[in-house]
Amino acid sequence: MLNYFKKISKKNTCAINSVCSIHPSVHNLYEILMDEVRETCFYLVKLKEFNISNSLIENQCIEALSVFLINTNFNKKNYLNYLGKIYNSKKEVKEKYLKFCQNYQYPSETINSNFEMDNKTTISKLIEHAQNNMAKKEKVKDKSKEYLFSLITIFSKLACVDLVKIKKFEPDYTEYDFEIIRFFALTNGYSIRNEKIKRRITDFSNISYKIQEKLNDILEKRYGKKEKTTINTNILNGNSILITGDDLNELENLLKQIEEKKIENINIYTNAQLITAHSYPYFKHNKHIKGHIETENAEYDFSNFKGAILITQNFVQKIDNLYRGEIFSNKIISFEKVVDIVDNDYSKLIETSLNLNETQTNTSYKENIKFENDFKKISSLIENYKNDEIIVIVGNSNNFEKIDKIEDKSVLNFSTPSQNDILYNTLKLLEEKNIKISLFIYQCTLNNLHILLNLLNHKIDFYLSDCSNFLVNPHVIESLKNDFNIQILT
Repeated sequence: MLNYFKKISKKNTCAINSVCSIHPSVHNLYEILMDEVRETCFYLVKLKEFNISNSLIENQCIEALSVFLINTNFNKKNYLNYLGKIYNSKKEVKEKYLKFCQNYQYPSETINSNFEMDNKTTISKLIEHAQNNMAKKEKVKDKSKEYLFSLITIFSKLACVDLVKIKKFEPDYTEYDFEIIRFFALTNGYSIRNEKIKRRITDFSNISYKIQEKLNDILEKRYGKKEKTTINTNILNGNSILITGDDLNELENLLKQIEEKKIENINIYTNAQLITAHSYPYFKHNKHIKGHIETENAEYDFSNFKGAILITQNFVQKIDNLYRGEIFSNKIISFEKVVDIVDNDYSKLIETSLNLNETQTNTSYKENIKFENDFKKISSLIENYKNDEIIVIVGNSNNFEKIDKIEDKSVLNFSTPSQNDILYNTLKLLEEKNIKISLFIYQCTLNNLHILLNLLNHKIDFYLSDCSNFLVNPHVIESLKNDFNIQILT
C-alpha cells in the first residue's frame, strides 16, 4: 500500500524556486508574535477560572492566530503596530489576573518572559531577542513535546482562519473562541503529560470539524448550493483584476462595489483557493467573473498578469522574488510596496484596473477545469459499493463520476478545496457502511493538512505527501508520524 501511494504522490516543487523554507529573521519575528499570543491565551484561561472573560481580547487572539508570516518583504510598520497591539493586550490581561489573585489572596501563576516592547523597539532588536529565546528552546530535553506543541499551533491557526471567515458574516459569533484559546494555551505547559496533549489534540479535531461545517453551511446559505461547473482558464480581452487567496467575502465585496459604480468593462479572475467561488451560483453567474488563472507558482501568475491584483487576507504563498506591479492587499500584515486596502474600500483597485494602459489580450492558459458537485451521484456509488476497503485520494483529480480500479484497488478521487464538504459527507457514508478507508493526500497544502487534522479522531489510515518547510514546521510532520501514525511520503 505504501509503495502504491509513493508512486502517485505529488512532490513539492518549491525546491526549484528555492522557497522551501522561511528566512530565519522572518521565522524569528513570527515566533515573537506567536509567543505574545500564547502568553495572552495563558492569562485569558487563568481569568476564565475565576469566571472573568474579555471577549475583545479573545477575538483579537483569534485574529492574530489566523496570521501567517512567511515572506521577507512584509511591511515592517504593519508588523510592529500589530505586535504592539498584542503585547499591550497581554499586559492588560496579566495585570488583571495578578490583581484579582492579590485581592482575593489566591496563589498566582505567571510565565517568565523577558520580552519588553516600547516605541523605540526596532526589528533588529526583536530579531536579537528571538535568537536568544531560540537558543533557550533548543535546550529543551523533551523534543516530542515540542513537536506536539508545533502541531497544536498549526491546528489552532487553521481553525482560526475558518473562524475569522465566519466572523465576517456573523461578527458576534463566539461559540468556539475560548475553545481555541484554551487549546492553544496548552503550548505553555511543559509539565503536561504527552498522552494528555495527544488526547486534547484528538478532541480538538471534533471542534475544528464543527467550525468548518459551520463555515460551509454559511457559505451555502449565502451563495447557494454548489453546482456542477466548468471553469474557464483562458484570459479574455479587456481590463482585469486577479483576486487571490481564499476569502469569498472579499470577492463578494469587490463585486458589489463594481456593480455600485455601474462599471461594465472589468473582468475578474480568481487564483489559488478562490477557485471555490465558481461552484457557488452567486459567483458562477456573475457577469464580471470570467475564469480562474493559476499555475503552481504564484510569482509567475502575478508577473504575467497585466491587470491589477488583489491579495486577500488569508493568502499564504511565497512571493519574495516578485516584481511589484499594481498589487493591492487586505492582509493584516501586508507586503512592502503593495497598496493596503483600508476599510474594505476597493475604489483604488478598481480605478487602477480601468486606468492601466496595457490590458489583457486573449491568452490560452490550460484546459478548462471541470468540477462535479453532485453528492447524490457519489452517495449512489457508495450505496452500491460491495468491497470492504477503499482508497480515497484528495487533490489528484477533479472528477469523481466513478470509482476507479488502479492496481486492483478501488480508488475514489476528490479535488480540493472546492469539494471538502462533499469529501466529509462521503467519508461519513463509508464509515456507516464499515468500509475501511485509506485517505491519501496527494499534495500537502494548508487546506489539505486541515482536512487531515479535522479527521484525526476517525478510524482512517492516513497517507500524506511531504510538506514544504515554509508551509508546515517539520516538527508538525514528526508529530503526525510519531504520535498519530500518519504515513509521510518523502
